[in-house]
Amino acid sequence: MAQQSPPPAVPPRPDPGYQEVSVPVPRAVTLITDVAKVMLSRDDRQDKVQTLIDKRRARSEKREQSLTITIPRNAFTRTLGLVD
Repeated sequence: MAQQSPPPAVPPRPDPGYQEVSVPVPRAVTLITDVAKVMLSRDDRQDKVQTLIDKRRARSEKREQSLTITIPRNAFTRTLGLVD
């Protein structure tokens, strides 16, 4: 029997107790996060170096230098104005 590849993973729905915030950061920060995500991932489908190169190329083409951070919605983060 031929093995089928698993269906693509559906991203989890965000928890209503949290809010995702996109923050612009310097290129060095996005480089460090991209390297960490690729090197620590368990995905063996593609070479990690090639994955990193593709990720950096895509980010460079989009000119997107921001990170998405999930912040809990509580009294403290509301007081700081970080969440709605």
